[in-house]
Formats: sequence, C-alpha cells, structure tokens
Amino acid sequence: MGDPDDLFDIYRKDHAAAALTGPALAAALSDTVRRSFTLIEELCADVTRALAQARYTTKLAQSVTDRSSYVRLDRRSESFRDYLRTWSQQRAEKGSGGMHWETQILVTDHRRTTKEIGLGIAFEWPGTEGEGGLAFVEFWPTGAGVSLPSDARGFQRALVACIIKLEQAGELASVKDRG
Repeated sequence: MGDPDDLFDIYRKDHAAAALTGPALAAALSDTVRRSFTLIEELCADVTRALAQARYTTKLAQSVTDRSSYVRLDRRSESFRDYLRTWSQQRAEKGSGGMHWETQILVTDHRRTTKEIGLGIAFEWPGTEGEGGLAFVEFWPTGAGVSLPSDARGFQRALVACIIKLEQAGELASVKDRG
C-alpha cells in the first residue's frame, strides 16, 4: 500500500459490505426483538428463583405494544410473528423507524396479589455480526435503565428495586413481612 488514502478506502468498503441491508437487516431486526424478549423472560425467572424465600414470582407479560403504531399483540401468537416480520421489513426498507415497545413484568406475592411493573424497550439497530447489544430497557416505576445483554445483573437489580418500591407502598408483601 503506497498511499494512506488507500487504507481509508479499504475501511469504507469493508464497513459498507458488513452493514446489513434488505432481507438480512429485516431478519436481524426481528431476531433482535425476539432474543430481547427471551432474555427478559430468563432474567425474570432468575429473579423468581432468587426471591423464592420471599415467595415472589415474576413473569414477563405476554402482551407487548409497538409504540410507533400502538398495536398490542400477544408475543407468543402467530399474529405477533407476522406483525414482527412486516414491522422488520418496513424498517429495513426505510432504514429507520421506531423501535420502541412497551410491556410489563407481572409480580405476584404470597397472597396472590399481582402488580405490573411497566417496561419501555428500545431495540438497537443491528450492525455488523457480533456488534452491539440488543436493547435498552427502562423500568417505569423507578426510571432505572439498563442495556441488555451487557447489564443483565443491572436488569435484575432494577427489577428487585421496583419490587421493593411496591412493598414500601404496601402493594406487595414478602412472606418475611408476615408477623
């Protein structure tokens, strides 16, 4: 390589080739949403196991809402898969678009009292393979925000902080609180 400009051209060409477009981008967008919801489900299950003595259960709600269109769907349904496929294709074609969704985590105490913890989820645009995370999650009761999957522990801490806030408000009770 004789000219330093050649290095910049090579970098630009490599970077442009690695960027996802069209059907590959649509598939990556759809996968990002599904993997994020799966990870949140797993993290909720971990918190339930950790809070077993207090007899709390946490579960990601089945319904999700696309904030750009306010369409509410059951994330386990065929219509969700169809919607997600169309949603991803539209964003891939435009190269932009809202990627914000809402859902809730349902927390149930030993009395079978269930409260909702609202979540806002902003999904990251996929980049090159292995780059970036999946989503940024905001817990509405506390305003805490975490990036997934890199801050899975932070997600669990934020969920427990919301549960404590509900306890302090008298809306949920731990088995340990019984006297």
